[in-house]
Amino acid sequence: MNRKYINYAIFIAIVAVVVGLAVKHSRDMQNLVNSMAGDNREARIAAAKELVKGEQFMDAITGEPEEKRVKIVQALEDWGDKDATKQLVAFLKDPEKDVRERILLALLAIGGRSEENLQEVINGIKEGDGNVRRPCVVTLQVLGQKDRAKAGKILRQTLPYVDDARLAGLLDQSKSEVTALIVPKVVEYMKKEGGARGPGGDVLAALAEQREQSVALLLPLLKEKDEGVRSGAASALGKLGSPTATPNLIEVIEKDTAQVRRVAIGALALIADPAAEATLEKALISQQTDNEARAQAALGLGRIATPKAIATLIGALTDFDLRVQDAAIAGLARAGERAVDPLLVALRSNNAEVRIQAARALERIASPRANSGLRAALNDPNIEVKRAAISALGFKDNREVVEPLAALLSDPDGSIASEAADALAKIGAPAREALTRVLTGNNDTAAFYAARALSQQGSEVVPLLEKASETPGAARWSAIALGNIGGQPSVDALKRIAQSADPDAKAVAHQALMRLGVRE
Repeated sequence: MNRKYINYAIFIAIVAVVVGLAVKHSRDMQNLVNSMAGDNREARIAAAKELVKGEQFMDAITGEPEEKRVKIVQALEDWGDKDATKQLVAFLKDPEKDVRERILLALLAIGGRSEENLQEVINGIKEGDGNVRRPCVVTLQVLGQKDRAKAGKILRQTLPYVDDARLAGLLDQSKSEVTALIVPKVVEYMKKEGGARGPGGDVLAALAEQREQSVALLLPLLKEKDEGVRSGAASALGKLGSPTATPNLIEVIEKDTAQVRRVAIGALALIADPAAEATLEKALISQQTDNEARAQAALGLGRIATPKAIATLIGALTDFDLRVQDAAIAGLARAGERAVDPLLVALRSNNAEVRIQAARALERIASPRANSGLRAALNDPNIEVKRAAISALGFKDNREVVEPLAALLSDPDGSIASEAADALAKIGAPAREALTRVLTGNNDTAAFYAARALSQQGSEVVPLLEKASETPGAARWSAIALGNIGGQPSVDALKRIAQSADPDAKAVAHQALMRLGVRE
């Protein structure tokens, strides 16, 4: 036979063998996948072991239907050892939420069975993929709880459908001597892995009953040579919120690098220990501190909320950095009622910028005790102060300021009238009577703003607007407001207005219906 044909024959034979082996391998893989999704527990486990051992698990299940992948999770849960746990963590990269949620339940079932299983879950918290990292964090937060009610509360933020009985069934499979290792193992892992430091702090922060144990293990990390380890420890201590760490964090701020100092300032701000007030005040007023840290210090002073802390925050309202200004306002809002009187004093400052910022802070607090001072500021010669005061008066059910705000709807300065309309809209139901009266009055400008305020209150005011449309001259303003609200009740009211004898009202109603996509 010609040598060329012999070579062809050999080649064809080799191809046939390779194809045959590939087909057999594909069939074997499919059989294993089918076994993992089957009803026989032993067969499920054996198939899972075979695929994981050959590092073919993910390749084998890729492309399988979602329902089947959910069933396959059970095979790994049945297996339940270190390798199964490791594979479950990797499996969290699945694109479907239902699959990932089933994996989370499996991790809760087997993650606390052994120290090795637990470590595999901990390894997952360093992953950059949030689909992997978050379920591992939740698993550790739930497994580490001594209180089942707290465990259920944490889990149901992710899986609302898991009831107490099912949760208990999952947690009963864990060993207490294993779950007791979560805190030390997480701290140890945070020291080794940079990506685990933020998530590790989240795990520790959720385990309130072991808070002091966590603090004791983290404090030595503040002395480590690695700046990243020190920063991670400081951040975690802030999340834990224990005053025990305050002296150590103050020392860090006095001696460490700029990066670690910034994190430590944020940690002290979260802890809000009055013993750290002077340190936070120094950080806030120091222009050598970076602005992010200064902003964090402002928030911390708001949590401490002593008279001195509040005075410092008021002084920062006109800081050169806008981020710090905003943080000072947020800090004062956090202080709440305790900041009202000092802010009312600031509202009478000779500095217009201070008055503006004080009004903005009072807006965030939304206290009726500030009404008298803010009403006085309605006569401020500075237009921006006046606008800020109007806005600060506009909070839900603040009925005592409705009339003075309603009077401003006819202000010749449109920005003032507009601000008053927005404030009355926020007050809600107590402002509707006054707004309806203005809507049906003789001042067209005021009526326009009253209609706008009512339209911001939604479908509840549709009957009021339709009733107001019966008053000569008010129909067109009512129609504009109804068009802004939309919805079937507004459409029905607009159709009736469109049949009125008032040509202006008819035209506006027709235009509003067209904007709403209604053909008459």
